[in-house]
Amino acid sequence: MRVDPELSRRKFALEHNKLTEQRGLLEKRGIFVLAASTFPYVEVFYAPRGPLRVLLPPPPGMPTPPGAMAMFEVPSLAAAGFKARFDLTDYDLVAPSLEFLDPVTNQALKYETMFRAFEFEKQRGAHEVLLPSHPNTNRPFLCLRGIREYHEHPQHVGDDWLLYREQMSLFTLIIAVWRVTVDLVRSQISPIQTSGQLAIHIGWVVPEAKQ
Repeated sequence: MRVDPELSRRKFALEHNKLTEQRGLLEKRGIFVLAASTFPYVEVFYAPRGPLRVLLPPPPGMPTPPGAMAMFEVPSLAAAGFKARFDLTDYDLVAPSLEFLDPVTNQALKYETMFRAFEFEKQRGAHEVLLPSHPNTNRPFLCLRGIREYHEHPQHVGDDWLLYREQMSLFTLIIAVWRVTVDLVRSQISPIQTSGQLAIHIGWVVPEAKQ
């Protein structure tokens, strides 16, 4: 540990108190700070509410261009919720670390079965920021400024956390995670034609309205 433990605990308490003050705003977005949070961890449950999108051939009589699909939303089906564990060890000399967990088993989520996360930038457009393996941990990680795994990645040498810590807090990071994993993303099922057979593709889209 590089930060005095007592100082680190005080900073943890300040950040946790801010979350308590903003509880109503967080919960309106489906973000719940869990009671299990104890130094140096803050555990947050994210409950996606965006309905599943299904692309199907349009019903008879629906005016659509040739070959176009009709989109339907299924409000009763949404992406599964997940738990995010923020590690504030040595905060705020270093950024919070982030790990995604199964909310039932408390085991680390595997990339193959996880949600996806997208960031939208004007020049790059929508691009995926949940990556399968970090070189230091070999775990899936969120490649997002303000997260420790981002700043400790070899490709981000020079983009140091200390450049941003005055403008960032645990609250703003929790909202940023919600933005790229829930608010900007919708699950979608669409039919695809392969070798003359109809198959189903399950994927994710970034709604144009969110861009």
